[in-house]
Amino acid sequence: MSSDASTAKAAPTTPERRYSGIQIALHWVIALIILGMVPVGLVMTRLDPSTLTNLLYEMHKSFGLIVFGLAVIRLGTRFVLGVPPLAPDMPQWQIRAAQISHVALYMLIVLVPLTGWAATSACCAPVNLFWAIPLTLPIGGGFETAGPIFLLHNIFTMALIALVLLHSLAALYHHYGLKDGTLRKMMPGSKR
Repeated sequence: MSSDASTAKAAPTTPERRYSGIQIALHWVIALIILGMVPVGLVMTRLDPSTLTNLLYEMHKSFGLIVFGLAVIRLGTRFVLGVPPLAPDMPQWQIRAAQISHVALYMLIVLVPLTGWAATSACCAPVNLFWAIPLTLPIGGGFETAGPIFLLHNIFTMALIALVLLHSLAALYHHYGLKDGTLRKMMPGSKR
Protein backbone atom coordinates (compact mmCIF):
# COMPACT_ATOMS: atom_id res chain seq x y z
CA MET A 1 0.00 0.00 0.00
CA SER A 2 1.43 3.37 -0.91
CA SER A 3 2.08 5.97 1.72
CA ASP A 4 -0.27 8.34 -0.12
CA ALA A 5 -3.15 5.88 0.18
CA SER A 6 -2.56 5.16 3.86
CA THR A 7 -2.25 8.80 4.91
CA ALA A 8 -4.81 10.34 2.62
CA LYS A 9 -7.90 11.63 4.36
CA ALA A 10 -11.33 11.11 2.93
CA ALA A 11 -12.50 14.14 1.03
CA PRO A 12 -15.04 16.07 3.06
CA THR A 13 -18.55 15.66 1.77
CA THR A 14 -20.95 18.53 1.63
CA PRO A 15 -23.99 17.87 3.77
CA GLU A 16 -27.13 17.22 1.77
CA ARG A 17 -29.58 20.05 1.83
CA ARG A 18 -32.71 19.28 3.85
CA TYR A 19 -36.14 20.81 4.13
CA SER A 20 -36.39 23.55 6.74
CA GLY A 21 -37.75 22.79 10.19
CA ILE A 22 -41.04 24.55 9.41
CA GLN A 23 -41.44 22.59 6.16
CA ILE A 24 -40.79 19.30 7.96
CA ALA A 25 -43.24 20.19 10.75
CA LEU A 26 -45.95 21.22 8.28
CA HIS A 27 -45.44 18.06 6.21
CA TRP A 28 -45.86 15.70 9.16
CA VAL A 29 -48.65 17.62 10.91
CA ILE A 30 -50.70 17.75 7.68
CA ALA A 31 -49.98 14.08 7.00
CA LEU A 32 -51.05 13.01 10.51
CA ILE A 33 -54.25 15.07 10.40
CA ILE A 34 -55.16 13.64 6.98
CA LEU A 35 -54.45 10.10 8.20
CA GLY A 36 -56.90 10.70 11.04
CA MET A 37 -59.53 12.49 8.98
CA VAL A 38 -59.99 9.84 6.29
CA PRO A 39 -61.28 7.10 8.62
CA VAL A 40 -63.38 9.62 10.56
CA GLY A 41 -64.92 10.82 7.29
CA LEU A 42 -65.73 7.28 6.23
CA VAL A 43 -67.25 6.37 9.62
CA MET A 44 -69.29 9.53 10.21
CA THR A 45 -71.13 9.25 6.89
CA ARG A 46 -72.27 5.73 7.75
CA LEU A 47 -73.56 6.38 11.27
CA ASP A 48 -77.14 7.14 12.19
CA PRO A 49 -77.62 10.71 13.42
CA SER A 50 -76.54 11.02 17.04
CA THR A 51 -74.46 13.15 19.36
CA LEU A 52 -71.39 11.13 18.31
CA THR A 53 -72.14 11.71 14.62
CA ASN A 54 -72.48 15.46 15.20
CA LEU A 55 -69.21 15.49 17.14
CA LEU A 56 -67.39 13.63 14.34
CA TYR A 57 -68.76 16.02 11.70
CA GLU A 58 -67.73 19.08 13.71
CA MET A 59 -64.24 17.68 14.33
CA HIS A 60 -63.89 16.68 10.67
CA LYS A 61 -64.88 20.17 9.53
CA SER A 62 -62.56 21.88 12.01
CA PHE A 63 -59.55 19.74 11.15
CA GLY A 64 -60.34 20.20 7.46
CA LEU A 65 -60.16 23.96 7.96
CA ILE A 66 -56.85 23.50 9.78
CA VAL A 67 -55.46 21.39 6.93
CA PHE A 68 -56.52 24.06 4.45
CA GLY A 69 -54.78 26.80 6.44
CA LEU A 70 -51.63 24.71 6.94
CA ALA A 71 -51.59 23.81 3.23
CA VAL A 72 -51.64 27.49 2.29
CA ILE A 73 -48.75 28.12 4.71
CA ARG A 74 -46.92 25.09 3.32
CA LEU A 75 -47.24 26.42 -0.23
CA GLY A 76 -45.92 29.79 0.95
CA THR A 77 -42.90 28.23 2.64
CA ARG A 78 -42.16 26.16 -0.46
CA PHE A 79 -42.29 29.32 -2.58
CA VAL A 80 -40.06 31.30 -0.18
CA LEU A 81 -37.63 28.59 0.96
CA GLY A 82 -37.58 26.30 -2.07
CA VAL A 83 -36.84 22.60 -1.83
CA PRO A 84 -33.68 20.53 -1.60
CA PRO A 85 -32.41 19.13 -4.88
CA LEU A 86 -33.36 15.61 -5.88
CA ALA A 87 -30.75 12.85 -5.76
CA PRO A 88 -28.16 13.64 -8.47
CA ASP A 89 -28.28 10.21 -10.11
CA MET A 90 -32.07 10.02 -10.30
CA PRO A 91 -33.35 8.97 -13.74
CA GLN A 92 -35.25 11.60 -15.71
CA TRP A 93 -38.54 9.69 -15.51
CA GLN A 94 -38.32 9.62 -11.71
CA ILE A 95 -37.57 13.34 -11.61
CA ARG A 96 -40.64 14.01 -13.76
CA ALA A 97 -42.79 11.64 -11.67
CA ALA A 98 -41.65 13.37 -8.47
CA GLN A 99 -42.47 16.80 -9.89
CA ILE A 100 -45.93 15.75 -11.09
CA SER A 101 -46.80 13.91 -7.88
CA HIS A 102 -45.71 16.83 -5.68
CA VAL A 103 -47.82 19.29 -7.69
CA ALA A 104 -50.78 16.89 -7.46
CA LEU A 105 -50.29 16.42 -3.71
CA TYR A 106 -50.22 20.17 -3.11
CA MET A 107 -53.32 20.66 -5.25
CA LEU A 108 -55.21 17.92 -3.44
CA ILE A 109 -54.29 19.04 0.09
CA VAL A 110 -55.88 22.36 -0.88
CA LEU A 111 -58.82 21.05 -2.93
CA VAL A 112 -60.01 18.32 -0.55
CA PRO A 113 -60.66 20.66 2.40
CA LEU A 114 -61.79 23.51 0.14
CA THR A 115 -64.49 21.41 -1.52
CA GLY A 116 -65.59 20.03 1.85
CA TRP A 117 -65.76 23.57 3.23
CA ALA A 118 -67.70 24.85 0.20
CA ALA A 119 -70.18 21.95 0.19
CA THR A 120 -70.79 22.18 3.94
CA SER A 121 -71.26 25.94 3.71
CA ALA A 122 -73.86 25.43 0.95
CA CYS A 123 -75.93 22.79 2.72
CA CYS A 124 -75.19 22.69 6.37
CA ALA A 125 -74.22 26.13 7.65
CA PRO A 126 -72.85 27.26 9.98
CA VAL A 127 -69.27 26.08 9.55
CA ASN A 128 -67.35 26.89 12.72
CA LEU A 129 -63.79 26.18 13.74
CA PHE A 130 -64.23 24.07 16.90
CA TRP A 131 -67.72 25.48 17.53
CA ALA A 132 -66.28 28.95 18.16
CA ILE A 133 -65.01 30.80 15.09
CA PRO A 134 -67.56 31.23 12.27
CA LEU A 135 -66.02 30.45 8.88
CA THR A 136 -69.03 29.72 6.67
CA LEU A 137 -68.40 30.56 3.02
CA PRO A 138 -71.07 32.71 1.31
CA ILE A 139 -72.47 29.81 -0.75
CA GLY A 140 -76.18 29.05 -0.88
CA GLY A 141 -78.27 26.52 -2.73
CA GLY A 142 -78.69 23.82 -0.12
CA PHE A 143 -78.14 20.17 -0.99
CA GLU A 144 -78.74 20.83 -4.69
CA THR A 145 -75.55 22.91 -4.79
CA ALA A 146 -73.69 20.88 -2.16
CA GLY A 147 -74.24 17.45 -3.78
CA PRO A 148 -71.92 17.92 -6.78
CA ILE A 149 -69.33 19.65 -4.57
CA PHE A 150 -69.42 16.76 -2.08
CA LEU A 151 -68.93 14.40 -5.03
CA LEU A 152 -65.78 16.33 -6.00
CA HIS A 153 -64.68 16.26 -2.35
CA ASN A 154 -64.99 12.46 -2.33
CA ILE A 155 -63.21 12.03 -5.69
CA PHE A 156 -60.37 14.32 -4.58
CA THR A 157 -60.13 12.43 -1.27
CA MET A 158 -59.78 9.06 -3.02
CA ALA A 159 -57.15 10.55 -5.35
CA LEU A 160 -55.30 11.97 -2.34
CA ILE A 161 -55.33 8.59 -0.57
CA ALA A 162 -53.93 6.88 -3.69
CA LEU A 163 -51.28 9.55 -4.15
CA VAL A 164 -50.23 9.49 -0.48
CA LEU A 165 -49.79 5.71 -0.71
CA LEU A 166 -47.69 6.08 -3.87
CA HIS A 167 -45.69 8.92 -2.31
CA SER A 168 -45.03 6.82 0.82
CA LEU A 169 -43.96 3.77 -1.19
CA ALA A 170 -41.61 5.90 -3.29
CA ALA A 171 -40.07 7.45 -0.16
CA LEU A 172 -39.53 4.00 1.37
CA TYR A 173 -38.04 2.70 -1.89
CA HIS A 174 -35.59 5.61 -1.96
CA HIS A 175 -34.70 5.09 1.69
CA TYR A 176 -34.38 1.30 1.86
CA GLY A 177 -33.82 0.35 -1.78
CA LEU A 178 -31.68 3.16 -3.20
CA LYS A 179 -30.38 4.49 0.15
CA ASP A 180 -30.10 7.93 -1.43
CA GLY A 181 -31.12 10.20 1.45
CA THR A 182 -34.40 11.35 -0.08
CA LEU A 183 -36.49 10.44 2.97
CA ARG A 184 -33.92 11.83 5.43
CA LYS A 185 -34.45 15.29 3.93
CA MET A 186 -37.98 15.28 5.37
CA MET A 187 -37.34 13.48 8.67
CA PRO A 188 -37.34 15.54 11.88
CA GLY A 189 -33.92 15.81 13.47
CA SER A 190 -32.20 13.50 10.99
CA LYS A 191 -28.63 14.22 10.00
CA ARG A 192 -26.52 13.12 7.08
